[in-house]
Amino acid sequence: MKKKTFGFVATAILGVNILLPVFAHAESLNELDKKETAITRQSDKISGELQLALNDVNEKYQEVNDIRTKISQNEATLAKTKTEIVETEQKIDERKSAIAERMKEVQVSGMTDRSINALLESKDLGEFLNRAFAMSVIQNAEKTKVASLGEAKDRLTELKATQEKTQAQLKQDSQNLEAESTKLDVKMANLKQELAENKTSLEKISQAKEVETAREAAEKAQQEQAAKEEKAAKAAQAEAAKKAEAEAKAQAEKTVASTKAQNSQSSPASSAVQSTQPAESSSTTNQQSTQPAEQPKPETPKPAEPSTPTTSGKTMQMQSTAYSCAESVNTFFTAMGIDLRQNPQVVAVDPSVIPLGSMVEVSGYGIAIAGDTGGAIKGNIIDCHFSTVEQCIQWGRRSVTVTVIS
Repeated sequence: MKKKTFGFVATAILGVNILLPVFAHAESLNELDKKETAITRQSDKISGELQLALNDVNEKYQEVNDIRTKISQNEATLAKTKTEIVETEQKIDERKSAIAERMKEVQVSGMTDRSINALLESKDLGEFLNRAFAMSVIQNAEKTKVASLGEAKDRLTELKATQEKTQAQLKQDSQNLEAESTKLDVKMANLKQELAENKTSLEKISQAKEVETAREAAEKAQQEQAAKEEKAAKAAQAEAAKKAEAEAKAQAEKTVASTKAQNSQSSPASSAVQSTQPAESSSTTNQQSTQPAEQPKPETPKPAEPSTPTTSGKTMQMQSTAYSCAESVNTFFTAMGIDLRQNPQVVAVDPSVIPLGSMVEVSGYGIAIAGDTGGAIKGNIIDCHFSTVEQCIQWGRRSVTVTVIS
């Protein structure tokens, strides 16, 4: 009976020691859930910011291309204006040379006297006026030609100055846009780094949760086993108590019979009855010192650190296909952990051709992140992501020019 009592007490102590760590570690698992939720929200926010930055990059690159086109057009117009100025200056010089030659001939040949004689030989005043007007018209025509050429030269010179000023402003705007594009590139790189770090943190938390869940399951199994043993111990104790009661009752009946037979020996018989009570308290004290051995906690494996993406700045011709996270066979997350619902501007590439994490420009698609891979994406094949299946069908399969932006 002492052995059964000892087993019950030991089981009770073991149950208490197992139950307390469960409550203690439940709070730790709750903290892991909170951290995971916070990091997931932060990752969603970063994905949104990354998509906005990607849109800004596309807009800036488009503006840069437009300004470069305007610069080329203005350079062509400016070159044409310079050519026209040179031609006009040549015409002015030729006209001045012609006038000078005529003046020289007039002085040498005495043409002035002939003009005066022509006027004096007029039959009447009307003919005189007509001849004088004709001579004036001829002289004014020469002056007008020279003046018009000079005005044309002045207009062309002003146009040249305006075009040069416009050209300088366009180049300044182009430099400003390129500087803004560089800042956006740096911002995107930082956002991608934060996203990769959050992915690593989520992987660590997930592994820690798995370890903690396994530990809780083991402790729960131990607790259930302890409860079963405790129940069995209680049943054994009840059976022992029942048996002891029956033995005590039989002894009491025997004592009563003895008392009737020997009335003079009632006190010793009573003492004999009292001595039959079991001594249980001495064994109980010795069992409380038993403590269950603590189980070693498994270490959380450390995930591999993500590699830093690099870019090459090269341009290549590739075959392009299309896919969408809206298709049932695809997930919402890429190989880099990018949420395609938040950041749809992503392409899948062969990492041996285009490194993961690179920013690429695909003709007809725009600037995107090389953030995914695929079993069929090998060599010079690129898979462009779209938000809907209809967009994928419209894209189809086509040849594209891919530039890895450095």
